[in-house]
Amino acid sequence: MKRIGLTGGIGTGKSTVAGLFHELGSIPIIDADRIARTLRAPGGEAEAPLLKRFKTTDPGVLRDLLTHDPSAKRDLEAILHPLIQKKSELAFLEAPRLNPGAPFLLYEASLLIESGRAKDFAKVIVVTSPLEDRIARIMHRDGLSREAALQMINAQNPDAFRIPHADAVIDNSGSIEDLRLRVLKVLEQMKTS
Repeated sequence: MKRIGLTGGIGTGKSTVAGLFHELGSIPIIDADRIARTLRAPGGEAEAPLLKRFKTTDPGVLRDLLTHDPSAKRDLEAILHPLIQKKSELAFLEAPRLNPGAPFLLYEASLLIESGRAKDFAKVIVVTSPLEDRIARIMHRDGLSREAALQMINAQNPDAFRIPHADAVIDNSGSIEDLRLRVLKVLEQMKTS
């Protein structure tokens, strides 16, 4: 089964886009963030190394550390990325059996390009969104202040870093109906390429 990567900065609406791919084309989704949550959870494979290094697995505390300490970010990625990759590979192998007839699977990952994994995919889709929309989504989703949301956005690479790696870009501005049409267009493009 063809593997297509889906990425974008925090608050761009990657999960909404992934959900629309599933809804419109029955495309199976493998979500790296969901895998990471499972790994961090009590009894998860990353729990012990995270507790040893950071004394916590709380995503809010970890997120705060990452935005202020570049070495913490490197350490967290060194713990999680190999485990996420291992779990992802197992999901890739299982996807064709669970989703017979699907034209491709979609792998949703925030750091797909930064981690060097983009090369592992037949195509890469980048989701973009206006800054104010991103801030509003993060504030609403995480209950954060505007300043904290902006700090999270600024801690990541900008869209200009991701776009050159993209085979398709989905602009998540406007209404959900607009987004649905954009996803449908890229869905058809990915099916035939």
